[in-house]
Amino acid sequence: MHKGWVEEASALAKRIGEDITRRCKTRLSKLDGRVDAKGMWAAVRQLTGRQQGTAEVSGVTAESFSQHYANISSDTMYTDPLSKLSANPADTDFISEWSV
Repeated sequence: MHKGWVEEASALAKRIGEDITRRCKTRLSKLDGRVDAKGMWAAVRQLTGRQQGTAEVSGVTAESFSQHYANISSDTMYTDPLSKLSANPADTDFISEWSV
């Protein structure tokens, strides 16, 4: 930059920053984030220029997704594990401290 223009560009950048801050503050002051969080985030996304990422896949629903995980989470060959040898057999009486 040419000599003297650095100060002018800096002053302009400062004014632009203050204007952006003022406009954002005005827009967000109309919303109460504690009551309307969804509206607050929509305003933030609008101010920052970001889109809410909602990807949709055709043919996939909540029910089909749930069914898929139910199918892969079940084992048709499952058998109960054997009892440990140190465990009390179910057909005997309770062992108390006194009987020990």
